[in-house]
Parts: sequence; structure tokens; C-alpha cells
Amino acid sequence: MEQHAEKVIEISSKARYFHDRCWGFQIYNGSTQCTRGPSKTRTNTIDIRSLSRVLHVDTDERVALVEPNVPMAKLVAATLPYDLIPPVITGLPSLTAGSAYTDTSGASSSFRHGFFDRTVNWIEIVSANGQVMRASTTENADLFYGAAASLGTLGIVTLLEIQLVPAKPYVRLEYRPVSSVSQAISGIQRYTTDTDCQYLDGIMYSRDKGVLCAGYLSDRPAESTSVQRFTRLTDPWFYIHAEEISSRGNPAEEYIPLVDYLSRYDHGGFWAGKWALDNLFHVSPMYHTMHKGGHFGKNTIQNVAVPYKNAHELIDHLDDSFGRYPIWLCPVRQATSSPDGLKVHGLMAQLHPTESTLKDPKILLSIGTWGPRPGTEKGFGEFDRSVERKVLTLGGQKWPYAGTYYTEEEFWSLYDQKHSEQLRRKYNATYLPTLYEESRVRIAEQGWMEMWLLSGLYGLIHSAVRTEYLLGQKKRLNVISGDMAAWFIFLVAGLYYVVTGGGI
Repeated sequence: MEQHAEKVIEISSKARYFHDRCWGFQIYNGSTQCTRGPSKTRTNTIDIRSLSRVLHVDTDERVALVEPNVPMAKLVAATLPYDLIPPVITGLPSLTAGSAYTDTSGASSSFRHGFFDRTVNWIEIVSANGQVMRASTTENADLFYGAAASLGTLGIVTLLEIQLVPAKPYVRLEYRPVSSVSQAISGIQRYTTDTDCQYLDGIMYSRDKGVLCAGYLSDRPAESTSVQRFTRLTDPWFYIHAEEISSRGNPAEEYIPLVDYLSRYDHGGFWAGKWALDNLFHVSPMYHTMHKGGHFGKNTIQNVAVPYKNAHELIDHLDDSFGRYPIWLCPVRQATSSPDGLKVHGLMAQLHPTESTLKDPKILLSIGTWGPRPGTEKGFGEFDRSVERKVLTLGGQKWPYAGTYYTEEEFWSLYDQKHSEQLRRKYNATYLPTLYEESRVRIAEQGWMEMWLLSGLYGLIHSAVRTEYLLGQKKRLNVISGDMAAWFIFLVAGLYYVVTGGGI
């Protein structure tokens, strides 16, 4: 803890430096899953990359003390030897615990446990003026709930105590084919009442073809059932594998090692699998090229949550206006009880008294869609705006990490601006961006960098000659450090892609 404390003192000093000069700042952890495009430079950024350790796993209390820059894969690796695991592990192993807390993150276990932030007991946070504070349901509770899904607009989370639950080595996964959206929704509702089911999501491959995937923790595989993995290079892509199984028309099951199940969408995730090959040259620096222009910037990433009763209408809208599949379905519990006797509700962790009657349903259906956006050449972002307007009319909300195209007025009709401003003033965060400013998409001009080959080469060169592409920090090429190896791999992969026309 001494080393951690020294790092926090340094971060606190930097925050105080910015605050004394009335400057806002950005938080940098070395990577990003954000799709809004970076606005970080070395002069406006506080670097938290060194906060990357799991400090302690308490098997009696079933908690883990974790620094914010610990990726999900590292968190699982630290807790699984004790037969424990965090209740909610996002499908991207590189997503960090701090980002999962501040950026709204859910997973196939969220119908049981809610969003990732609902599994955090307390946080250590450096406020915008450099004060080091602890926040929980009983101490600085407004900051604890306000910092969740705040996109870092209230301060810098430097430590989290995360709940753990018993783990087993395998997941018995049931694949249940569905032939309509209505059947998928009703099937998901039935599975959520099964108390033994711990993981649940679904994939629609078209309006009349999909599969539900329900997971049950298991000690060992049945002798007659196969074991399937998804993390090795030779393993199948999960969404394709699930489609092949569902095409047989009958329910099926197989056993999957727990780690493979949790990482199943990382290897050929269907949100990338169908079109990442078309962007092969700049998959690594994709967020950078998206912001600066380029081929990747033509793609949309939307993840929203709506009541079950309105999910069919939203999917119809996506089918008519977007027409791209697969579409991800994932039930998420938005109303969860907290130790202080309150109910945490909504994507932005609003609080309600336990005795109050919540009008909205306890569980929403999260719907995710990814791919080349229609109408990029004219009216950039109009499709995204149409989705947002539709979600607004259907009583749903959008996951802030995906970036918002709402006008400021529309945005604050969804979120509590008065409460947000009160928190900003109380915790000295008025110089930091507002939640709207941090989440909105800034549309860059599209020019010659849109050309497929040029934008791809730009991404290749940028990733090879820069250490921190999100900060724009240059470095010299160094054969010993592996730069030439990276060049070689990128060039061979690119040549193979061009020659084979994208074949695997």
C-alpha cells in the first residue's frame, strides 16, 4: 500500500496543479474502449497507467482491492485461484476496472447483479482539486453514486474494493435457437426467472433467426458433452460458432472453461468480426483514426437499453434503417438494492428510496449493434441520431461509453442536470468537462484520409512509430524493443489480406 499511496500523492499533486490554474484535465490509462475519439494531450492529461495492480484478495470477506488500471483479464487471473470471481466481468478482457466503474459496463451476468459499478463496495478518488477521498454507500455517498458512469467528470478513481462471488471452472452453456425477435425476448424473460442461470445473452443473426445463450456454473463437464474453448488462435469465433449450432434447429449445450466463456467475444467479437477485416491495417489504433478521420470513422457503435415491451420496435427500426446483423441482446438489471437501504436505478446510478414505487421495469434489454453506418457521405451521424431519438421515445437510455449525438437539451432531458451541477460544485469539479461535454461525439472533417488504403497505412505507421498514440507521444524506432517485429507482423498481415481479399 505504501507504493500505492506514493502514486496517489503524485496524482493528487497534479490535479491540484490544474485546479489552481482553473484548468480542466483528462485521465489517461494507456488504452481505451471509448468510441468518442480521444481529446488527450500531454498538457491536459493526468497519467494513471502505473495504478495497475491487484493489491489484495480477501477470501473471508470475498472482496478484491484493485487499482483502476487493472484489466478484466488480470482481475480474473488474480481471483480465480481462490475460486472467486467478480460478479460482473465485461466481455473485453482489456477493459479496466476503473473504466468499467466510470463508463457504464455490463455483461451477461448483469441481469443478476446489475452493472459493474453495483458490485463495487467503495472507491478511493482524487477530487478535481487534489483532495484524496473515500466514497461508499455510507461515506460521501453522493460522490460514490455520482462517480459511477460519470466518465471521469468528478475526479480520478484510484482504488476500488470489488465484491467477489464463488466461481467454478466451467460454464455449461445452453444454446436455444429462436425464430423471431418476440421469441427471443420471451425466452430471455423466462431464463431470468431461473435462479440457477448465472449468465444470459442472445444474438440475432436476422429478424427471424437467432440464438439465446444461457450459462450455468459447473464443476466438471458431463462425459457425453464436449468442451469448447474460445481464447486460442485456433478456436472458433464465438458468434459464428453459436450460429452454426443454432442452425441445427434444436437446443444444444456444451461446456466452456470459465475464462474462455468470459473472453468469448474478445476473440472475433461479432461487433468487430464482420468488418474489422475491412479495417485490418488500423484495428490497433482504431480509436485514433476514428477521431482523425479515416475508414474506421465510418462505423457506428450503439449500445442502448429499453424496456422489454419496446425492444421489438427498436429492433424493427434498426432492421429498417441499418439492416446489419448480428444484433446483441443482453438483459440488464437496472434496479438494485444497496446496503444503505436505497435502490440504485438506471444507467447513471440514480437513487430512489426503497419504499418508493419505481415506474420503470427492474430489468431492461440492452441492444447492441455495430458496423458501417449508412449515409456516411452525407449527413454524418444521422443514423446515430435517429437511434437516439427512437430510444428516447421508447423510454430507454443509451450507454454513455458509445458517445452521444444528442443535443445538449435532449441529453439533459434524460439525465439530472441539476444534481450533476450540484455534485460538480460540491466536489470542485467545475473546471472539468460536464457529463454531456465528455460523452458527446465531436465530428471530425472527412477528407482524403477516408480512402481505404491511405487511412489503413496511416494507422499502421502511427501505431508503429508512436508509443502512446492517444497522447501523441513520439518515440524512436528500436529493434530491441520489438518495433521491427511489430512492423513485420503488420506488413505480413496486411499483404496477406490484400492478396487473399480478406480470406482467413
